Amino acid sequence: MDYRKLFKEINQGKWQGVYLFFGEEQYIKQQALNKAIEAMVDPSLRDLNYDQIDGSQLDLDTIINACETLPFMAEKRLVVLKDLSILNGKPDGDIDEDRFLEYIKKMSDTTCLILYCRNGIDKRKKIYKYINKAGKAIEFNHLTGRELYTWINQTVENRGKKISFKAIGYLIERVGNSLEDISNELEKLISYVGKNEEIDIQAIDQVVIPTLEQSIFQLVDAIGEKKTDKALMVLGNLINEGGQAAPPILSMIARQFRLILQCKEYRDKGYNPDTIASMLKQPSFVVRKCLSQARNFTMEQLRKGTELCLEVDYHIKTGRVQDTMGLELIIIKMCNH
Repeated sequence: MDYRKLFKEINQGKWQGVYLFFGEEQYIKQQALNKAIEAMVDPSLRDLNYDQIDGSQLDLDTIINACETLPFMAEKRLVVLKDLSILNGKPDGDIDEDRFLEYIKKMSDTTCLILYCRNGIDKRKKIYKYINKAGKAIEFNHLTGRELYTWINQTVENRGKKISFKAIGYLIERVGNSLEDISNELEKLISYVGKNEEIDIQAIDQVVIPTLEQSIFQLVDAIGEKKTDKALMVLGNLINEGGQAAPPILSMIARQFRLILQCKEYRDKGYNPDTIASMLKQPSFVVRKCLSQARNFTMEQLRKGTELCLEVDYHIKTGRVQDTMGLELIIIKMCNH
């Protein structure tokens, strides 16, 4: 089920049976849960008609008892079961998957059960297959492309402000496509511009601190342009001002080289950016950035960069080189390669 259809069902009061909420986009997923609670549960009867329980800590009998409790002065009772261990492939000694599946197949129609997973799930599980076949499994993925631009624009307009298409793209580049992160940054930007009507690129520069990913983009850009001083400055800002430790920086640099290499290979085979994004399961803006960076590297240089990251990682872990020095060594070697 698409989350838009889910919102429509919420508004129409057609909720019934078992739902599964999962996926990487936490903001919309939490918003959907809030709407479900608001639509189904009378605030004055919340303690009687709503249960939220941790599926990683309770046994199956406790869960069944919560679902079997009859609603009070209402047609339905809502039970939210968070992070059921067996859905992500982890064993759970207190919950038998087959027994739980048999129960939800015959669960009372006076109960609506939402299985809410903050992280990924194992789609091979019987429970997922059953709920998905019934059309009640909703995967909340990060918005991309036009949907993401539209969401940001509408959010800004709803707060009485304006933002250009170019500024939206710049904001996404600095923050990424997590709506929770974007929402937090928009709150700061709206407060910053005050009585001014528009959120522009200058305001974004002043308020929004680039994510680690964006800083890695800048670092790899500088390496591709053979600008050693600039690359070392970006690295210094990450460590000294951003408070980033060397291991995650090294991991992100290696990841970026691999992504650029993959994007370059797919582009050479004739695939367009949107198709590459789908194949690599990456946001479109990340793929387009990688393709732009690919122009500054040969295949050999990208493979060499990946190998160099693995080599330096080994030397750091074995104590042969200090971590910051190891990162500087990668930059100097790549810029002079």
